[in-house]
Amino acid sequence: MSILKRIPFIMGTLVISIIQAQKKEIKFGEVSREEMKMTTYYKDTLADAVVLFDKGASSFYDVDKDYNIKFLRHKRIKVFDKTATKHLEVAIPYFVDGYGKTELIRSIRAITYTLDNNNQYSETKLDPDHIYDEQINDRWYLKKFIFPNVQDGSVLEYEYEFETPFHYNLPDWNFQDKIPTIYSEYSVRMIPFYEYVMRAQGIIKFDYQNSKVSNFERSFGNNGRYKDYIHTYILKDIPAFKDESYITSVNDYIIKMDFQLSKIHYPYGGSQEIISTWPNLNKELLHHDHFGKYIKKSKRYAKELLEENFNITPLNKQDLAEQIITYIKSNYAWNGHNSKYTSQSAKDFIETREGNSADINLFLIAMLNQAGIKAEPIVLSTRSHGKIPISYPFDNSSNYVIVLAHTDYPFLTDATEPLLPYNLIPFKSMNEKGLLVNQDKTPSWIDLSNKVSSLEKKFIMLNLDPETLNVDAKINIQYTIYKSYIYRKKFKDDNTKIKEYYSDFIGEIQDVKTYNYEQIKNPYAVNLISQYSPEILENKIILKPFFKLPLSKNYLTQQDRNYPVDFEYLSNSQYECLLTIPENYSLNYLPESYHANDDLVDIHINFSLKDNLLKITGNYSFKKSIYVPSEYTRIKTYLDKIVKYFNQPVLLEKQ
Repeated sequence: MSILKRIPFIMGTLVISIIQAQKKEIKFGEVSREEMKMTTYYKDTLADAVVLFDKGASSFYDVDKDYNIKFLRHKRIKVFDKTATKHLEVAIPYFVDGYGKTELIRSIRAITYTLDNNNQYSETKLDPDHIYDEQINDRWYLKKFIFPNVQDGSVLEYEYEFETPFHYNLPDWNFQDKIPTIYSEYSVRMIPFYEYVMRAQGIIKFDYQNSKVSNFERSFGNNGRYKDYIHTYILKDIPAFKDESYITSVNDYIIKMDFQLSKIHYPYGGSQEIISTWPNLNKELLHHDHFGKYIKKSKRYAKELLEENFNITPLNKQDLAEQIITYIKSNYAWNGHNSKYTSQSAKDFIETREGNSADINLFLIAMLNQAGIKAEPIVLSTRSHGKIPISYPFDNSSNYVIVLAHTDYPFLTDATEPLLPYNLIPFKSMNEKGLLVNQDKTPSWIDLSNKVSSLEKKFIMLNLDPETLNVDAKINIQYTIYKSYIYRKKFKDDNTKIKEYYSDFIGEIQDVKTYNYEQIKNPYAVNLISQYSPEILENKIILKPFFKLPLSKNYLTQQDRNYPVDFEYLSNSQYECLLTIPENYSLNYLPESYHANDDLVDIHINFSLKDNLLKITGNYSFKKSIYVPSEYTRIKTYLDKIVKYFNQPVLLEKQ
């Protein structure tokens, strides 16, 4: 459940509400003996760690006749099992706009507290030289460090200061973590010049909520006076966010608060609405130097490339679009950075032959348009970035752009992935809906899902040598559409990588052959030959006809789930095994068949024996790429069935 509301920080509109408990006052470095001796968290005794408290505070302060936002964070974690927790490393994101403004991370302090055998605790402080920066893309970075000397039972504590000149980036707050949280508090000191929309995701009510006017009066100019409005939000005993399998982004479902700048009140009069409309955003994108204007400025370079590399006249629009998209994919490399705005001029992009997603896809639009093919941009939010809140038209809710090409069969495309067919977009782009940006200023929402099922087909031939009891195996695997893309990208058609990968499922592999790696539209095929010694128990030979190739573990582990199960794309897995049973051997045990076919899945596995040939056929296909929470129990049960029935062994014994 979400709470959506606009927070009006204007004189005279303050409402105070206090619920239940009081705030915690905690000082850095004052760790209690109870915290040090704690061995489990009573509300989740299986937890590997627990957040003892997490406190954040944001405020505005004067900088050169303007305001920056300062955010202070103080967090303390108890570690029960250091091998199982990922909280030994801290990563703090910050933004650089490329035009001289940057966010700053300062005053990082981190300490590891460890209790020795004499019940005395020692402190190991973080060495400032061990704090480093990592670039995510052309605008986002991470400030990172790892806690030193962490042991089972350690308490980890850190604090830092974050400063941003970007008023739209008032820090959000996650109350929930991947481990349980005992106490989480966020306070915001607002000034009357900025209004924000607050979205409280997954929260019915706070354990403590308080709004009040500061006692301290501030000034602007010569005569202006105002006071801060202080808002505090507290939640306690928050369960861990678990069961992250088959999910778009944790940010879409974790318990948190988001803030979006909605209106600016200028100190000397006047105001500006920041919450736009989708038509207005459409217009702004069309006139943006690094979006719509970039497409227009690219026309001359696009025309030159078309004249140099294509004979347009004899081609129909579909074939021509395919050739242009393939040309861009083959000649221009994606630098790994996601953006809907270009990072360079079209001239520089042509010369460097490398760019971010906008450099590539917006130039592709220019080329298609110059070739007489209508193409339009679609802005979207990648899966890791979270879903676009359609009710609130904010520019920063989207971070990527793809292309809608209008041919006889209109299709979505993205030229950043050379191993995908020309008419498919990558997984990162398949995040519900994207906004079509067009010249008639009536934007529309486009479904980004793919309706075609991807196939993974495995054919296995097994022969048991009655003398050596070794099994000769021949395996043919075919992948189509997204399955094909996944394994082309994983293997890069390298036989060594293929052997290493499949040896975990099949055993030692003697030979590998692949087909159609460069024919992107065709299925990618892998042929494997192996020989192995089966398990023998009490004179019985145990064979797994599908090896370890089917799904072997159900990653849906929670009893209930309040968010969708997202498989990204439709898929179908088919299996067939022919086992030749040698003379003087018989089948001791024939596994159980299983069938299920309804609105969610189609599952079947059959075993048939004729003479000395055992034939096993199986199939499991998912009829949806996304299953809603009400379908969770059923799909979880079906996954259990797949794991059970597709991994059954066959037993042979000598007569």
